[in-house]
Amino acid sequence: MRRNKYSIGLLLMLSLLLSACSSTSGIPEGEQLFTGLKKIEYTNYEKSEHAVATQEEMEYALASAPNGALFGSSYYRSPFQFRLWVWNAFSKSESKFGKWMVRAFGSQPKLMSRVNPELRALVAESQLKKFGYFNGKIAHSIITQDNPKKAKVAYTVNMGHLWTLDSIQYVNFPPSTDSLMRSHEPERLIRRGDPFSVPKLEAERQRVGMLFRDNGYYYYKPGDASYLADTVNVPGKVQVRLQMADSLEPRVTRKWYIGTLKVNYRRSFMEQLGDSIRRRRISVHFNGRRPPLRMGALLHDVKLRPGRLYSYANEQATNANLLNTGLYSYTSLQFVPRDSSLTCDTLDMRLDLVLDKPYDFYIEANAKGKTTGRLGPELVLGLTKRNALRGGEKLDIKLNGSYEWTTGHHAEGSSSGINSYEYGGSVSLLFPRLVTPQSLFRSWQRNLSRRQRARRPRHEFYQTPTTTLKASMQILNRASYFKRHVISGELTYDYWTSARSHHSFSPLTLSYQYMHSRTAEFLQLLEQNPYLSVSMRDQFVPKMSYTYTYSTAATSRNPITWSSTVSEAGNVLAASYALFGEKWSAKDKTMFKNPFAQFFKVETDFTKEWRFSERSSLVGHLAAGAIFSYGNAAQPPYYEQFYIGGANSVRAFNVRSVGPGKYFPSNSKLSYIEQIGDLKFQANLEYRPHLFGSLYGALFLDAGNVWSMHSDDTRQGAKFEAKSFLRQMALGTGVGLRYDVGMFVVRLDWGIGLHVPYDTGKGGFYNIPSFRDGQSLHLAVGYPF
Repeated sequence: MRRNKYSIGLLLMLSLLLSACSSTSGIPEGEQLFTGLKKIEYTNYEKSEHAVATQEEMEYALASAPNGALFGSSYYRSPFQFRLWVWNAFSKSESKFGKWMVRAFGSQPKLMSRVNPELRALVAESQLKKFGYFNGKIAHSIITQDNPKKAKVAYTVNMGHLWTLDSIQYVNFPPSTDSLMRSHEPERLIRRGDPFSVPKLEAERQRVGMLFRDNGYYYYKPGDASYLADTVNVPGKVQVRLQMADSLEPRVTRKWYIGTLKVNYRRSFMEQLGDSIRRRRISVHFNGRRPPLRMGALLHDVKLRPGRLYSYANEQATNANLLNTGLYSYTSLQFVPRDSSLTCDTLDMRLDLVLDKPYDFYIEANAKGKTTGRLGPELVLGLTKRNALRGGEKLDIKLNGSYEWTTGHHAEGSSSGINSYEYGGSVSLLFPRLVTPQSLFRSWQRNLSRRQRARRPRHEFYQTPTTTLKASMQILNRASYFKRHVISGELTYDYWTSARSHHSFSPLTLSYQYMHSRTAEFLQLLEQNPYLSVSMRDQFVPKMSYTYTYSTAATSRNPITWSSTVSEAGNVLAASYALFGEKWSAKDKTMFKNPFAQFFKVETDFTKEWRFSERSSLVGHLAAGAIFSYGNAAQPPYYEQFYIGGANSVRAFNVRSVGPGKYFPSNSKLSYIEQIGDLKFQANLEYRPHLFGSLYGALFLDAGNVWSMHSDDTRQGAKFEAKSFLRQMALGTGVGLRYDVGMFVVRLDWGIGLHVPYDTGKGGFYNIPSFRDGQSLHLAVGYPF
């Protein structure tokens, strides 16, 4: 009762304080506080995709966010203008505390004079003309609110007639370019009948310039041609000519070829080189007994070769390849005419390379252990050797160790006082090329490179494909239960078909998982749970997987990232058994006298970001997965199954502490082992506002669960049922802080549970038994998605 009185009193005091605050007390006489825009009105236009794009430009040109804008909007603002109240309360204070309050939490009022709607309307009108609305007009009015010191701005955009392209001509270009331009006619960005658009016209001029530079015209620049537009001859239409300038230097209209290639390897900028080798028109200069890189490895990255036509696309690919190797701290590619004669058409090429340090040693601390949702330190020691085999290879040796303990709570059934440790190591070797069986490699690579040259646009992104060989061993000791060893090796190919599309294919990932020791308590658990005895048995996992990732992060203001993985295990091996008469459905097939897993797994992950300003955004995330086990195993391996909870999942709960379905473990100490499933669904929504300096906030909502595909007598309610899908979602919310230190982001999230999928004895949607038992704190490195 006393607590309720204090709460009511505190609420009344807060209400009085807020009512006393004013967001206009500091507004000078004759000024008004800008409170946003009225919805922009568009009149006198025909609906089309071009009109929609033009209106988006108008929204951008006329946009002006008021104080406390919601998600950076020009239309909506928060009713609680805390930063404005702080400014009005302390802006005139001379004390150190008052100045600190203004600097840290205040926000200067945005006055109507600063918005200057008349100037914005003029700028937007000029934008209308750039999109073909030559007669467009924009009117504005200031709408005073109930409080005369507050006002909104209303804009009316009269778009008018849209002018379109009547004819397009390319004038004054050299005769030698006629066939080149005709052969690339389908790539033209402007056509007769298209809306007049300055951005589209500029894009076409850039395309022509890139086309010329990709086909030997080294000295040509897009600015060497300009547009002439006639809006008089045909009413309402525009006749356009792209015309090359007169009196250009002869070298601009001449094709150029690569002459010689000179490569300089240095370990510092001022190093003098004393040794060299020459192969026809290629010379390599260095110090020492031999060049740092084999000639073949160098030429694999250099796409411009002596005797071939100069290509800007190949120059860009060369620069990208050299940068991606990680071998150099500095690269420079220079072209010099062979001589100064008027007929010279040869460019000698010089490539200056400054080698980076051959070794990197790194230490990572407290990064991974926190991210799992369990508490405890982790230490990672790593050593990287660049150019390990003189072909640009990268050798990486890593050792890791961690210790974990949990502080679970009753709402999710997670345990308390279960300690564990994990340690292991890995060795990986990355090749900056595709390494395939020698008998197929050369012809396959040669044919592939021809297809790439034929299909890839000349100016498109290029990324060197890579091959990774990796071997690792991990030892996990789960206190009071087991010690498990996992030995694995994998071969992975990574390939980029564009700046947005990445393919990763692992034709073989072979792991052997076995129990080094088990406790009596764990053996009893296996007897009670047949599915665990299968999924956690000693077994081989011969796995093959393919991952496709699509991302617009580098090219879009509101980017998306979509990644999907398809993997299988044991099917090729089971098929080989079938060739010798063994039934496909037969159980207990072995590999090296041990059973092997057989399953098919699909995972997908989608992220969408809406950026409201340079420093605030809203991020949506969806993840789903399914694993089908059959043939040689009734259950998939334990570490291939799905789980929910933790710093990158539903943050109100610890890792592996929700599900499957509405199952709730009778013994909380077993929650970490039992709460896994064959199906997974997860959804997250997170608002990331900028607070001040390098500190960012977060407000999030998380939902998700896992399910079993089959009925399980030992885990009642674990099976997936479509009719109860939404009711069985674990739901949580929370707030967080992110501190951007430049190289990475340190993240602190406080998750608060709202709903769990099982019966807690408490009715209603909010069924968490107590607030204390429905929250988790996560310290992590990097964003959750």
